[in-house]
Amino acid sequence: MAQETGSIRVSYSNELIEILKKLEGENNYLSFELLWMIEPDAKYHNGLKISKVDVSKTSWSFDVTIGGKVQPMKIGQYVRYFFKNIISDQEVVSFSKLYNKLKDGEPVELGTPIEVGEFKYNPKDPRSTFLSMVTKTYPYGHDEEVLQFLPKLEKDLVGNYYKIIGNRNPTTMFTSHLDTADRKQTDTKLFSFIEKGDEYIVTDRSTILGADDKSGITVMLYMMAHNVPGLYYFFIGEERGGIGSNKLSRIYDEVDYLKNIQRCVSFDRRNYHSVITQQMGRKCCSNEFGTALCKEYTKGDMSLSLDPTGIYTDSASFIDNIPECTNISVGYFHEHTGEEYQNMTFLISLCEASIKVNWSSLPTKRKIGLDQEILTKNKSLISEIKKSVFALDTKIVGDEGRVFLRVDMDESDIDSIHDGLSLINNLLTKYKINPDVFFSETYLKIELR
Repeated sequence: MAQETGSIRVSYSNELIEILKKLEGENNYLSFELLWMIEPDAKYHNGLKISKVDVSKTSWSFDVTIGGKVQPMKIGQYVRYFFKNIISDQEVVSFSKLYNKLKDGEPVELGTPIEVGEFKYNPKDPRSTFLSMVTKTYPYGHDEEVLQFLPKLEKDLVGNYYKIIGNRNPTTMFTSHLDTADRKQTDTKLFSFIEKGDEYIVTDRSTILGADDKSGITVMLYMMAHNVPGLYYFFIGEERGGIGSNKLSRIYDEVDYLKNIQRCVSFDRRNYHSVITQQMGRKCCSNEFGTALCKEYTKGDMSLSLDPTGIYTDSASFIDNIPECTNISVGYFHEHTGEEYQNMTFLISLCEASIKVNWSSLPTKRKIGLDQEILTKNKSLISEIKKSVFALDTKIVGDEGRVFLRVDMDESDIDSIHDGLSLINNLLTKYKINPDVFFSETYLKIELR
């Protein structure tokens, strides 16, 4: 959210607060964000001078008061204004559907109730593995409770968990995350229904399902049980900005077992068909790598295709460290909402297909590293940056021949960010550099030429 506070504070009607709190109780992600706006310490830019927001008679809309005049505003327009590049269109659609249903009192059909028995570790049975892990939610802070469903793992230097299968110098990293996108841990009520021959798992809509990313964990456990070589990483805090993977990326060069990694594959994408080629607006893997991976999955009768519309998952944290980074669809939909569901039939097929992929044969084409000519040209600036005392974590990184100064901000207060960026700006001005700057949720990158 922007850091500038507008002169007018937004308030909500009691009716809207009641709806948002009900959706918050159902672990709807966007409702959390909307309710945070009316907290006393919330910071946001309110250039439109919206003073009040209310439930609208118009579907998919809020009624907003601007200058004393009430008018309907599409929920998507409202969210994009206050949460630009933070909330996805999918989350807006899911929220709007729930908002409309709650407002209009529409019934929801669930399917056949599922009673999950006592947990028995059997990773070669994807359905039982998945169901055991989604009997409750695991928001950030409860990540380690998921370990009861996993084999014995190693804990890394920053609080994540991993296991190496096969070669002690692996070339492929597989990732999923332990946490779910909610703020309060809740037991779930699970239901199953069959549609066109496929089984789907849902909740009673009062909680999220947590298929994001228990589906990814299920795939990785299946692969581990079949001894597919690789480095298997289970990250904490992905739903809170990639906390665990970002921390690991900062010490990447200090970790011996990461030194030979050529490809990072996350299992954390909605739908059925994606091999993600871009995340956070950047190329994360080459088309050659992605195309070869799609071809490998045809061995398991899976039809995947290149998808440049990725937003963020843990593999994006390593774009500057690992040449080929991607994210693969695992068959969940409407993540972060009470309408989340998992196509279990697809997930089982994905597990079976993933052990047939020849991961080590995939090509490495995307270039990372530092251009020596650019480094030489900016030698004095880089030297001064290294000597400066920053409250922010800064480092020089490379991407396909381009050189960037990366500044991490995710765990810094506003004063530290201001002081650090002011110091960097002074250095850039001193050396007469007017660079392009690229922003993400947790860091910015300044291109050096």
